[in-house]
Amino acid sequence: MKILSYFPSPELLPYVQKYLIIESENGIENRILPNPHLVLSFQLKGTLRSFESNNLYDLPRAGIAGFRKSARKIIYSKNSSALLVILTEIGACAFFKEPISDFYGKTLSLEELIPKQILRNTEEQLFSCKSDIGRISLIENFLLQNQKERMVDPILRQTLLKIQKSNGNIKIRDLTQGLPISLDSLEKKFKDSIGTTLKHYSNLLRIRSVISAYSEQTNLTDLAYGAGYFDQSHFNKEFKLYTGDSPKFFFQHPQNW
Repeated sequence: MKILSYFPSPELLPYVQKYLIIESENGIENRILPNPHLVLSFQLKGTLRSFESNNLYDLPRAGIAGFRKSARKIIYSKNSSALLVILTEIGACAFFKEPISDFYGKTLSLEELIPKQILRNTEEQLFSCKSDIGRISLIENFLLQNQKERMVDPILRQTLLKIQKSNGNIKIRDLTQGLPISLDSLEKKFKDSIGTTLKHYSNLLRIRSVISAYSEQTNLTDLAYGAGYFDQSHFNKEFKLYTGDSPKFFFQHPQNW
């Protein structure tokens, strides 16, 4: 499996974290952990399938994946490749007029969201393009063409910053401190623009901070307490929900995610 990473242009930097081009010569099953970022995908060659909740289905040629609660497998056929657009937290609301919470737990075809002629032209150009840089340029033009005049509430930016600084280890009721908004109103704004609940987003960051902090010298109990879990069984349950494995098993086996 070959993975190439590219950074966005300055115009798209607020909305796109990075681009990935993934190539699989022999075919591979790639486990994807729940991500705090929505992802656009464009299949360049071959076919991709997803296995989650005991269901196997073909992924759309061009699609968007919303937030998930649990891990899933992406199955690449032989001689396949895909271009992924990893959006920032506010990225999806810059390109879609729908409430971003509509994408929760789903992978939707962009045919349902983007004018078909624009999407068809982009797919044809991607197919005929011979260079990765050229493909990235095509996708950037596609994103700029579909950018909406949708402003992100500064309160949401402050809320995201609070959660990120704490690595998700923050009490939800504390998020409105110093802000002129009720918790119910903040929750609604967050779901509409970011795509999930405050708690789910915080939990995603907390689990990922645990994974990033792990080393062979790490004590799992200390790791759990350091991330704000006060009960080992609760930590184990949350961890298995997001990764599919117990913490001990997960860290003992190399992961492809």
